[in-house]
Amino acid sequence: MQIQLTKTKTIEVKLPFGGGGGSGGSRRRGPSDVVGVEFGSGDPRGCPAVRLTRKKGRLHVYAAGFVKPPEGEIPQSWEELSNQATWALPVEYQAPGAALAVSTADVFLRQTTPDALTANSMSAPKAALEQPGRKKIGLRSVKQEPAPVAGSAGKAPAPPAGVATSNNGTRFVVQPLADESFIVESGMPEYQVLWLSRLLPEGKRPTAVSVQTYNAALLSSVLNQPEFVEADGNALVLFMTRDSVFFAGYQEGRLLLLRECPGAQGHLFIRETVKKRLGLDEEMVDSVLNESLIDPTPVLEPFARPILQQLEISMDYLSRRHALHVDRVFLLGLPSGAQYWSRMSEDALKVPLVTPSAFAGLEMPAKGNRVPEMDEAQSQVFLGAIGAAVAAMEVGE
Repeated sequence: MQIQLTKTKTIEVKLPFGGGGGSGGSRRRGPSDVVGVEFGSGDPRGCPAVRLTRKKGRLHVYAAGFVKPPEGEIPQSWEELSNQATWALPVEYQAPGAALAVSTADVFLRQTTPDALTANSMSAPKAALEQPGRKKIGLRSVKQEPAPVAGSAGKAPAPPAGVATSNNGTRFVVQPLADESFIVESGMPEYQVLWLSRLLPEGKRPTAVSVQTYNAALLSSVLNQPEFVEADGNALVLFMTRDSVFFAGYQEGRLLLLRECPGAQGHLFIRETVKKRLGLDEEMVDSVLNESLIDPTPVLEPFARPILQQLEISMDYLSRRHALHVDRVFLLGLPSGAQYWSRMSEDALKVPLVTPSAFAGLEMPAKGNRVPEMDEAQSQVFLGAIGAAVAAMEVGE
């Protein structure tokens, strides 16, 4: 889907869902050499970055690590747009194309309905008129293929035409599908998209080929997981980010469930609580959560209870509505303590939580200094960067 930013500048937003199984056999191919970078991670080590290349149908990891963030700050208003930064990536990450997974307070990803999208498109111009002199934040909206009805074959039919509006500084594009369609809305302020699209130096590698919200990139990070592929793209994933928890359900590689766990705190808050309740320093927190020196389950259980309740609701929905029965759940994004969450899930729901390496299913390079050694837990920080690159590479023109 193309979105016009100015008279001469457009940006392409794509999601690789809605066609074929988890093996990716029917997905169209895009660029063969892309660097995925998470922008705005807040990680003291820098921005997680992964460069992927495609060779003989397989995705290879050329480099992975942390890159220094740009000097400038992403704008918080139209007036700050003139403070444009330039971001020169290290040579090992200078692929022809770059996919940015944006992790800031202003981005969003959510399930929505055609009526809600229409209401948003009509209310934005009205709000701008009520406050003359102020430019309205623009939204980026992307459509998602509908989920097939359980027991039926193929996709729901789509109307031939979409709806496009552009008023008072707002760019809003939506392509409605069938009445019972499943639509995912993803967005960020227009001035931030403009700033990001100009961030990488013109005329030099890499060129920005995709700007995605961080959570949208996470949805793509599972596509090459061996267990996901072996299950023909049927899976339920619990994503635990730094400040939120959400669930994604897939059937034959098609996204059919997306819901945030209401009121759930992300793993940063949970980690800080474990640290304070048990009186630990930073290094001891890692030891407790990863090496089982002390059982932190009593501290984790109050956080886990509502999440597992919502997980059970998600499992029940997939079973009743889509005849998709889940016997294990992916737990992705949690950098420490996954074994305790899996144990609590098995006790409460009789379903284990599986946390594979974020790099599982990708060909790793021979020993060298381009990819640091890391275990499954440490690899979770690269999920957004991997997902952004995969989304850009797995969807062609």
